[in-house]
This record gives sequence, C-alpha cells and structure tokens, in this order.
Amino acid sequence: MAKRMLDPNAAPGTLKRNIITPLRAVLRLAHKQRWCELPVFEVPRERKGRINYLLPAEARRLIAAANPALQSLIEFILGTGARLSEALELDWRDLNLNGGRAHFWVTKNGQQRNAYLPPGVVTLLENLPQPHEGAVFRRPDGRPYADRNRERGGQAAAAWEGAKRRAGIDPALHLHDLRHTWASWHYAVHRDPLKLKVEGGWSSLDQMERYAHLLPAGHEQEIRAFWHVVDTRPDTSR
Repeated sequence: MAKRMLDPNAAPGTLKRNIITPLRAVLRLAHKQRWCELPVFEVPRERKGRINYLLPAEARRLIAAANPALQSLIEFILGTGARLSEALELDWRDLNLNGGRAHFWVTKNGQQRNAYLPPGVVTLLENLPQPHEGAVFRRPDGRPYADRNRERGGQAAAAWEGAKRRAGIDPALHLHDLRHTWASWHYAVHRDPLKLKVEGGWSSLDQMERYAHLLPAGHEQEIRAFWHVVDTRPDTSR
C-alpha cells in the first residue's frame, strides 16, 4: 500500500489525498507541541481534465452489450453510485431489499454508509441467481471476484472492454466513471447537493461538485425510467 501511494507516477490528487494531507496534519500538530518548525509543502497541481459519463441511452446500449454478470454490476453502480470495490465487497447480509437499502462496510474514506436502492435495482437484485448468500456480484462462472485491483476493474476488466467495444462507447470510459454518471444523474433528478454528498459517501461538497453538473438538461425522465422511479413532484402546469 505504501509503495503504491509513493509511486512517482501517481496522480496529483492521489498524492495530495494519501500523502500530503495526512503528513501535513501530523506535522502541524507537532508544530503546536513545539517539536518542529511549521511545515511547508509544495502541493502538486491537479489537472481538471475531462470527466467521462454516460447518457441514459448510452447506458442502456452498454448494458445490452455486456454479459449477464457485468450487466448486473453496471446497473447496480448506475443505481447506487457504489464504487466498484464497494459493489464487489457487498454481501447479501448487507442488503435490505424490503427497505431499499444497501450497507457498505468498506469505503474509500473509511466511513460506513447506507445507499438507497431505486426500485429498478431492488428488482435486479431479487432476480439474481440463487442462492442469495455470500458475495452478491460474481463472475460468470459463479465464483466471487478475486481481491485484485478492484478499483480498476480486476477480473471484470476484460468483459468491460469488450462491452464498450460492442456498444460503441468511448474507449476512455472506466468502470469508475459509472459512479460519476450516477452523481450527475442524481443531481439532475433531485437538484440537492447535500443529498448527493450523503448518499454518495463524499466527505465534502467540493469533492462531488465537479461530477454533479456533467449531464446536459432534458434527461430527467429517462433517468427516472432507468431507475423505475415515479416522479412524485406536484404538477404545476395547471
């Protein structure tokens, strides 16, 4: 882990989050105790590059081109905003289908969280092959995914690349971009940044802000249809 965090090829955001921020906090505390001088760090500049995401029609096309195991994983992430590692760690004991909730024990920021399950995701989970015990999402052969580079796709990576190619989706789209897609869809439907922060498990509004406004206007009904969510807003057209 330490070796990966200190990789000179790591992204600036990774270096800042995993190395500079905790080290600076420790040394500032040491400075308050008069154990050392106030630390000064040169923080690497983060590049604000293009963020990839899917429109609802593209998501449906991608799902149709994927194998059944990957289809379920894609739909779940697009419905909950789960990180890939969170989805692959999910156990049937962590699901409350009647209440429409999933509990993630191991998250990126170390904080447990409950995720809302839209009706479409509940139906998806109910229809997954039996028995409903152990790991929820499994390889096509029925075995759990190995704990190997899960954030980058692990054993699902080859299937992911094949599905993108068959669906004609941007080759640069990563599995993690499905979480960014969910964030943009969530904001488009709810227009509530605090709700998005809580349900997505971000520690601050700044972290999710750049994902919230990706989607162009006009796709709200498609998103609700994808999630099987009924629009309960009052009709103001009368």
